[in-house]
Amino acid sequence: MATITYFRRYFNNFADDDQLLNTAVSFPIAFRKAYVYGAEAKLTLSPVHRFSGFVSYSYQVGSVYLPVTGGLFLGSDATNALTNTNGRLWDSQDQRHTLHARVRYQLVNRVWIAFGGQYGSGLPVQFDTVQPNAIANAVVQYGQAVVNRVNFAHDRVKPSLSLDVSTGIELWKKDTRSLRLAANIENLNNRLNVIDFAGLFSGNAIAPPRSYSVCFQTTF
Repeated sequence: MATITYFRRYFNNFADDDQLLNTAVSFPIAFRKAYVYGAEAKLTLSPVHRFSGFVSYSYQVGSVYLPVTGGLFLGSDATNALTNTNGRLWDSQDQRHTLHARVRYQLVNRVWIAFGGQYGSGLPVQFDTVQPNAIANAVVQYGQAVVNRVNFAHDRVKPSLSLDVSTGIELWKKDTRSLRLAANIENLNNRLNVIDFAGLFSGNAIAPPRSYSVCFQTTF
């Protein structure tokens, strides 16, 4: 089964939040207006010869327009954000290309294994590289590995890629009741994926490294 959706949205007083100095503290803000458009597509594979899965893709472009109200801004950037009436920025969630896929194989009647992955082309970065030693100071503050994941020439975080694997077994089932055990490995490739990089409207956000989990699930 395949689905395709196209969307185009306009907003006045577009709500967002301002993260304070790369901390967990944030303040609500509102841009004068916003314009978001794009398309989404998903292809779902029904179980065929023990295989099932899906692949989805989205393309999105989002613009926000100054001035901004609310928040708590520090430094000269705050003055520009609050007084500039003609500026346009990319929305903080303006990731142009996002791809997500997963395939599952039923090994035997009660045991399955699945592989998946997700790719993102990268979110925008509002980082002032004009200031003297801006990038060098960022290296000191955040580390070379994190700074290497930012494309300053294009004001974007570099693309992210995470591969996952999981397996599960149905331990017990009777009528509508069941007990399942599942094990997951996320970011199997152990890639350093930077989601957001320090800027006027956001702090740093880094996706988890390779991680493991085991969970029980029951239905009744």
